[in-house]
Amino acid sequence: MRTGIYALMTTLGLVLAACGGGDGVGSGGTGIAMSSVAIGSIDSLGESPSGSYMVVNGVRFDISHAQVEVEGVSQEDANGQQSLKSGQNSLKPGMTVQVNGTLDTGFSTGTAAHVLSIPELRGAVDAVDAALGRIEVMGARVYVDDETVLDGLSGLAALQVGQIVQVHALPTSSGLMRATRLQLTTATLPSVQPVLWGSVQALDTVARRFQLGTMQIQYAQAAFLNGLEASMLDNGMPLYVHAAQAPAGNVLVASFLRPAHSLSRQADAPVVLEGVVTNFASAQSFALQGTDIDASGAQITGGRADDIRNGATLEVAGRMSANGVLVAQRIRVRQRAVVDPPSALPPPANTNGNGNGNAGGNGNGNAGGNGNGNAGGNGNGNAGGNGNGNAGGNGNGNAGGNGNGNAGGNGNGNAGGNGNGNAGGNGNGNAGGNGNGNAGGNGNGNAGGNGNGNAGSNGNGNSNRG
Repeated sequence: MRTGIYALMTTLGLVLAACGGGDGVGSGGTGIAMSSVAIGSIDSLGESPSGSYMVVNGVRFDISHAQVEVEGVSQEDANGQQSLKSGQNSLKPGMTVQVNGTLDTGFSTGTAAHVLSIPELRGAVDAVDAALGRIEVMGARVYVDDETVLDGLSGLAALQVGQIVQVHALPTSSGLMRATRLQLTTATLPSVQPVLWGSVQALDTVARRFQLGTMQIQYAQAAFLNGLEASMLDNGMPLYVHAAQAPAGNVLVASFLRPAHSLSRQADAPVVLEGVVTNFASAQSFALQGTDIDASGAQITGGRADDIRNGATLEVAGRMSANGVLVAQRIRVRQRAVVDPPSALPPPANTNGNGNGNAGGNGNGNAGGNGNGNAGGNGNGNAGGNGNGNAGGNGNGNAGGNGNGNAGGNGNGNAGGNGNGNAGGNGNGNAGGNGNGNAGGNGNGNAGGNGNGNAGSNGNGNSNRG
């Protein structure tokens, strides 16, 4: 580990607030409207004869005359009060930033007029798995790796449950956040003012609440910043939630809400974006931070085209099209896809009785005789409302009231009495004679008593259909 975001096409505009005051960010401020040309994490900072600079997404930005705003708690802020600092010295490697200014046509240099940095998470550590590089903060799972900048920590093993951390991170499609900077603070509960980034789910405009991951956000008394209004809230919208106090259980009372970072939507505008691949269709078509990418004509460095898949971290340089698609000219593979192995962290709570994976006596990724991506109008690996990928109104990989990969009253971390990866006496990856990702002659590789990990009398990767 080195010791030493978000481009979402919303209708919220490009206005950023310059907020200040000893009571923390959120009391108001002046608005600055200009083109947002970069979103990503800071690789390095330095001085040159021409002035101060920072490198973001491979672009060297002159920040000598930029207005710099860094919302955060420093190690010295023992009272935990969030504050908005200004000046180049407030910027640190690994911080996620939005840069407004200009960018040259070669995507090598730029001039920053305004730099804004907000942590994606601030709060108490709920769990640590140092062996696998995982932590949990306010229900959000964070992946820490060799590219994560650590501040105040010699290593992840030194982090303890209950300590207050500030995390800059990039989200992944699985809900795991990939940390670019992890900072330990000396702040303590209850004085710390939490921050949580996420996408709105289960919005209830009458009760004025919504879900961010496993956390219920109550916003009845919250202020709205940077052009965001209550009427704009919608399921799927990414935003930052700031609170005055630590959450009570899984309930966080918001003091103010602000929109996530967003890139310029001006047609033909040059932009650079860092993010983790989601919505992968092919190496030429995917999304980063909610922005659709057309990579059909891009030059790829740092890896190969087959490294581009869900979970890979990329830097993309290109131009915005009139329909909001980023047409990539250059792609750098920063990190290959994260493989999220089993962790000692407790499984996330299931609130709707639905879980990941299995139902009706079926194994991992299987249900009702259907395989991976197959069956009667159902999602990935689903059928009859069962399996990973959802069907019949169920959540991620869920069916009927079943928990995380479960069905029928078994095991770990689930809802409705369901267990982990098991169903009706069947093991992980096995069910009713069906293997992993298989079903009734359908699916990826196996069917009818066949499958990976074996079922019935059939071997690995085989099926009666050949």
